[in-house]
Amino acid sequence: MTTTYTNTFGGTNIYPSDVSYRYVSLTIDQVLDWPLEAAPSTDVVAKIMDVNATTTSLVITMPDATEAGTGETVLFNNVGANTFTVKTSTGVVICAPQSGTTFQIYLTDNSTASGTWRSFQYGASASSTNAAALAGLGIKAIATTLNQSMPVTSFSTNYTTGTSDRAKVLVWTGGAGTLSFDGAPTLGSDWFVNVRNSGTGDLTLDPSSSELINGASTLVLSPGDSAIVVTNGVQFWTIGFGQSAVYAFSLLQIDVSGSGNYTLSVSELNKTAYVFTGTLTGNRDVIVPTTVQQYWVSNQTSGSYTLGIRTAGQASPGVTVSSAARAILYCDGTDVVDADTATIGIPVAVSQGGTGATTASGARTNLGATTVGNAVFTAVSQSAAQIALGLDPIEGGTY
Repeated sequence: MTTTYTNTFGGTNIYPSDVSYRYVSLTIDQVLDWPLEAAPSTDVVAKIMDVNATTTSLVITMPDATEAGTGETVLFNNVGANTFTVKTSTGVVICAPQSGTTFQIYLTDNSTASGTWRSFQYGASASSTNAAALAGLGIKAIATTLNQSMPVTSFSTNYTTGTSDRAKVLVWTGGAGTLSFDGAPTLGSDWFVNVRNSGTGDLTLDPSSSELINGASTLVLSPGDSAIVVTNGVQFWTIGFGQSAVYAFSLLQIDVSGSGNYTLSVSELNKTAYVFTGTLTGNRDVIVPTTVQQYWVSNQTSGSYTLGIRTAGQASPGVTVSSAARAILYCDGTDVVDADTATIGIPVAVSQGGTGATTASGARTNLGATTVGNAVFTAVSQSAAQIALGLDPIEGGTY
């Protein structure tokens, strides 16, 4: 049975046998006990503890704070060559005395097992800051220095990130799922988290309410994708968005109904294939940025008007894509140009294997047909052809 203590008049507990001093040769991690009759132990808390850690990274864990009174005080003196760490019963770092330093710790709140401990360092030949007391999210204490920390957490079910996830690496290991975010104002400006999709399905990043990520309502990470997600307290962005080459091809369908210019928005950029739909009420130009990029375009619009793809500084209509046709285009940093022959200009010149015309009669003329030749070619009967040749059809053409 565990007994908790309430100090009516303040002060610490009076133990059956108070231990004033202990020398500890610390060879393995050690969990301390209060010197209670109900729990006899040789690893008890003493008022003064000289500790010699024989190796690095060893830990002394304080007992349950609810079994002690506020004001409980312990002095740790590191008499060895290696730094050791003192933690609460739940693993929270209290202090990390390095060789030759002395720390006093005392309990200020015993309402939880971990308790609230404060510490200060006694003067030493070379005074140093208690790094463990300064460490926060994304920071860890190694001996007397503060170091960057990115703890890795795997998850396979939908999860909502919060302030406590700052600087973490969240690794998705499930199928399709969603990683939601607390509101940007709650997370605060400069909050960030690292995300990687190591699962088998898409992971959707979904900000709270009407907040956006990269200018869109959601962002999908395909398997193998990763990104740093950061907020300014209003919206979210990704830094270093790494996309797996296996899933690099992307497709976006956009309704471009109407006429005039349609400028691609931020959330519509950097796709590979575009399917344009809707009803055109006049000629329509899709405006793309002057960055080197390829565009696979499928024109699925309706209406007897042209659909052009161009940059803002390029003459209208840029490169036209006929209704129900598809084309591969690219921007060279200035203009949009054809990347194949599927969208060659009409009419096709004779020198390029065409007729240079858009009608049959024009094609025959461009290819050298004379008036007689045209009449013969278009004659609907033998007699009509004979007449075109200047023959009397009655004679049957026999001489």
